[in-house]
Amino acid sequence: MAIGLLTIFKLALLASLYIFLIRVVRVIAADVYGPSRSKAPKSRAAVATASTSSSKRSKRPPRELVLHLTDGKPEVIELGQIPITLGRAEPATHIVDDKYISDEHAQIIPESGGYNVRDLGSTNGTFLNGAKVTKPTPLSVGDQLRVGKTRIEVRR
Repeated sequence: MAIGLLTIFKLALLASLYIFLIRVVRVIAADVYGPSRSKAPKSRAAVATASTSSSKRSKRPPRELVLHLTDGKPEVIELGQIPITLGRAEPATHIVDDKYISDEHAQIIPESGGYNVRDLGSTNGTFLNGAKVTKPTPLSVGDQLRVGKTRIEVRR
């Protein structure tokens, strides 16, 4: 009888170990590849923000970025034909004083009359209108970018 109880205990321990390993693999996969696209938005506020910002979009290409820094003083960056790299350290073309931004965090790239935003493998991610940027994504007038704690407004 003691052998049967010991076998049941071993099987329960083995099953819990497999469940633990499956969860670890899922978390690592989500960190490496990003969350799955099939999930619904987490809140109604995020859906409302995304829908109102998309209605503000314009067909005209943007001309400037307005950085709303954590210290409250806005900073304007003129867009041109040279890519702009936002980051915290010297390799970046525009240095942003925000401890949540990577050394080279995101890049604004001129492309076919407009601009694209691209995340450069940052730790905390780059967000466009509340959605994580995973590939080069077109920018429109009225879009809101977030890098670290800094909010960036795309203007004409």
